[in-house]
Amino acid sequence: MMVDLQGARLIGKGSSRLCFEHPGDKAKCIKVVYTRKSSILPEELKYYRFHEKRRVSWEMMARNFGTVETSEGEGAVFTLVRDYDGEISKTLGYYFSSEDVTPPAALVCRSLVAFREYLLRERIIVRELKADNLVFMRLDRGSARIVLVDGVGNNEFLPIANYSNLFAKRTLSKKWGKFMHGLRREYSDNGAVGEVVDCLLS
Repeated sequence: MMVDLQGARLIGKGSSRLCFEHPGDKAKCIKVVYTRKSSILPEELKYYRFHEKRRVSWEMMARNFGTVETSEGEGAVFTLVRDYDGEISKTLGYYFSSEDVTPPAALVCRSLVAFREYLLRERIIVRELKADNLVFMRLDRGSARIVLVDGVGNNEFLPIANYSNLFAKRTLSKKWGKFMHGLRREYSDNGAVGEVVDCLLS
């Protein structure tokens, strides 16, 4: 059955995809490729199937529920992360864009430490860690969880890290370092982000 996305709520727009709230299920979203990079979807879904077979925890990664035909073309269905009050969780990029909306640095730091431990424990490899690929899920007024919503996959020439804890740790450590450097550079005007990075590197 085709899902009609005409009038569906547009949640976000990335470099290659549009993300809509699923019109028939508010707990899910649908991502539709709008560029010619048609290989993005099958490549990404391959990794979600890989993680499904490994029985990873989905606590900090949006789960994939396969694909559907939509009025905008083939779409991939994912968990739609929401805060405790029902609002759709916003990305770290949103919260870091202005110091006025950035949560307390200590809370963000704790959440990112737990997320880093999750990636290592579950051996989740990402193409690239970016603030816009991570949502800050508010669990209540004083606690939060980081959830990976995009960027799953291994773009290493030899994807050994998919099968080796040692190589996974090395790969994730390298990508985490680039992530920290990117945060400091991209949000240099936000002092709270500098505090977060200093906390994570201490």
